[in-house]
Amino acid sequence: MVRTRLILAVGGTIVVLVLLVTMSRSLEAQVPQLPEKYFSSYARAHRVTIRRNGNVVTTLEIPVGVYLSIYSDQPPVRSAQEGRVEFHGNVEVRTRPRSEVDFSIESTNAEVTMAKAPLIVAAQNVDVVSETLIP
Repeated sequence: MVRTRLILAVGGTIVVLVLLVTMSRSLEAQVPQLPEKYFSSYARAHRVTIRRNGNVVTTLEIPVGVYLSIYSDQPPVRSAQEGRVEFHGNVEVRTRPRSEVDFSIESTNAEVTMAKAPLIVAAQNVDVVSETLIP
């Protein structure tokens, strides 16, 4: 009986350790795999509209104080309208509140900072428009 309890205790401890290691790895920064990058400062609000086949899938209102990054598999298209950038194809939108960024311990590199973004919206075969909202 004592031997069975000892085996169960050791086995349970190993399972818990494996789970902890697995969970900690899943919380590591996720670096985007898409080659084209667009970063916007926290100083302005943005509206990001995602469309597929001409239909609006969603619109994100990004307030002042939140960093925005957009990654795509195709180069962005800048229109004549100031503050408007379009993306087509496979796109990833990331946001991160400025209040969560501790530059005393984090890199000032935008890509590294946005790898830890808590919100990641990924979509395939879409059209995305980012508009800077100027008050």
